[in-house]
Amino acid sequence: MEKKISIFIIVIIITILIIISISAKKTLNLNKLNNVYKDIETLEDKIAIYYLDYGTIPVKDKKIEFSENSINPNDSEIYYEIDLDKIENLKIFYGKKVENENDVYIINEQSHTIYYYQGIEYNGKTYYAKELDYEKVELVNYQ
Repeated sequence: MEKKISIFIIVIIITILIIISISAKKTLNLNKLNNVYKDIETLEDKIAIYYLDYGTIPVKDKKIEFSENSINPNDSEIYYEIDLDKIENLKIFYGKKVENENDVYIINEQSHTIYYYQGIEYNGKTYYAKELDYEKVELVNYQ
């Protein structure tokens, strides 16, 4: 009888730990998504100012090539990596290319739409840019 109770308690504890782990991962991914969206908003503002000052967008010379697992852009449009070093007083969470060559922000040359190349997975979907239905996503603190 004591063995059955012990096994039951262990199963309950393991179940609780699994639930906590799943919840923590979901919250972590939501925080990442919110941080990417905050970065994109910051970059939109900074790039608009840069464009007014210099008449061009702050990009690196190389056009972005897309893999099958990344953003699926229109082939006729041109995308560049944003040169973050050209933007003054920039504080962002991602796009610093420290660990991953795909950890960059890119911009569409024509529309100036900004994308996070690597994307953030949340609720089974990968987000690359701000989406219209983002208002439906629960917001959390950026800090």
